[in-house]
Amino acid sequence: MSLVPSTVLALDDLPLCSEETVGIECVERREEIGPWEIVEVVPPVGTQNALVMASLSFQDLPGIFARSAPAELVLSCIENTTRIEVRFGENFMSDVGAYGTLIYKLDDDTPISLEAAVSADNTALGLYSGADSIPLIRSFFGGERLLVSATSFTGRTLNAIFSIEGMETAIEPLRDLCNW
Repeated sequence: MSLVPSTVLALDDLPLCSEETVGIECVERREEIGPWEIVEVVPPVGTQNALVMASLSFQDLPGIFARSAPAELVLSCIENTTRIEVRFGENFMSDVGAYGTLIYKLDDDTPISLEAAVSADNTALGLYSGADSIPLIRSFFGGERLLVSATSFTGRTLNAIFSIEGMETAIEPLRDLCNW
């Protein structure tokens, strides 16, 4: 499994690809489409490029030590696998029992509950296989805003609202890279 960072913000320190960056991880493309920041990363050696796109929540979430940070809705194609995850700032997340429940609401639709997996660093809940993530992502096409709710391992209810306008257009490079 690739260790490409899940967040676009974590990719800010990578150099842009050029003749001098052969053999090191670098950014081939960085662009913004509506609320989406999209970054395509070239790995150091021979595997497929990775593409990560993210939209920040409108509001910050409370975190540890009275700090706060926005949540991130992250869609990615890493090693030909489409993933979707919600990163909850500085909150410790878990998928043990009810802590892995992610509730989402698209525009004025009825809220839907799903069982998500926790990320390796315990900061996100998501769907990490294409069979699970692609149908969910497609269900968001045409939507304008997405409300997501989850409970951190400390029992804090976390609610985040994201703009998902233009997702269908912004996700085209990811769909091409992951072959769907």
